[in-house]
Amino acid sequence: MDAAEAGVARLRVLGERVTPARRAVLRVLAETADHLCVEDVLARADLIVPGLHRTTVYRAVETLGELGLVTHVHPAHGPVVYHLAAGLTGETHLHVRCRRCGAIQDVPADLLDEVAERLARTTGFQLQPDHAALTGVCRTCGDQPNVGTGAAIRPA
Repeated sequence: MDAAEAGVARLRVLGERVTPARRAVLRVLAETADHLCVEDVLARADLIVPGLHRTTVYRAVETLGELGLVTHVHPAHGPVVYHLAAGLTGETHLHVRCRRCGAIQDVPADLLDEVAERLARTTGFQLQPDHAALTGVCRTCGDQPNVGTGAAIRPA
């Protein structure tokens, strides 16, 4: 069973409706490793179910998120982006976003475990790093001259 079918099965187990829009959103997100904004999801879902209304897709994404089937990430700039939740893909990860080109990449989920443990121990703060993208400069952009200064940006 692929991730989209697993999502449909989960909807049924939860007693939720399996609408054409929900099915299309699950399929769109299952067929890509990209992090898609709602407009991108709409454009791709419209190829599966022509004529889907923007509001319908927004509601489908929102509901699938509330049900734990879709996860969203807030990049520092730009729209919220979505992907299937770990419960459907079997993969947990965090996100990093390049401040120059805007690319979002997946990184290992345990990358910040030590930081989260230290924060909890020293301040009582419970870090939830899966909801936002860390920002920096990707390898490709780091090797290019910095616009305006001619200096290369080097990763720390």
